[in-house]
Amino acid sequence: MAVRHTTWFAGFLAVALLHLAGQLAGPVWLHLVTKPVLMPSLLVWFLTVTPSSRLRTLVSIGLVWSWLGDLGLMPGGQTWFLAGLGAFLVAQLTYALAFWPSRGGSVLMRPALLLPYLAVLVSLLVALWNHLGVLRSPVAVYAVVIVTMAVLATGINPTVATGAALFVVSDALIALDTVAGLVRLPAHGFWVMLTYLAAQLLIAAGVSAAVRARRVSR
Repeated sequence: MAVRHTTWFAGFLAVALLHLAGQLAGPVWLHLVTKPVLMPSLLVWFLTVTPSSRLRTLVSIGLVWSWLGDLGLMPGGQTWFLAGLGAFLVAQLTYALAFWPSRGGSVLMRPALLLPYLAVLVSLLVALWNHLGVLRSPVAVYAVVIVTMAVLATGINPTVATGAALFVVSDALIALDTVAGLVRLPAHGFWVMLTYLAAQLLIAAGVSAAVRARRVSR
């Protein structure tokens, strides 16, 4: 069993590294071919290492919707962007629903620690607002949902909280570049995907550890 877990994890890492290499140095076809495989490979590993539970089920659903979001963002254009955004919105809502029962241990109950999350949300919306046009409503809704998800993630464990925060960073990079044209880092796609993959991996690994810890405590 341990060998199988290691094999699936190695498979995800291999695909992720190939994808990042394609983003950083090309060829273009490399990251196009690997992107559809990223979330399915992570999902298979997650399912093999995580005992059955409500949390496992919901996070698995979130990974599936993230995969659909990845596919939606690949073609380019506003229609496909909105399709990808919609899929990721469902993923974030699913993650938030998964983390909701643990809200008592999150920063939601500690106003001083909640303030940085609110500051990030307000700062992003202020920076983007005049550049969004018809995208104001969907982007604003998405921003509120993903920051809420990140807040609730702090109730699971630090690993999941870090992953959720990186998810916010990754999507902020997309919004500041693709949507508003305000920020474009050198090798922008590489940094977007690096933070995104790290986010999803940390969420999956942290949730798996939390589920196993709860099972042991019982």
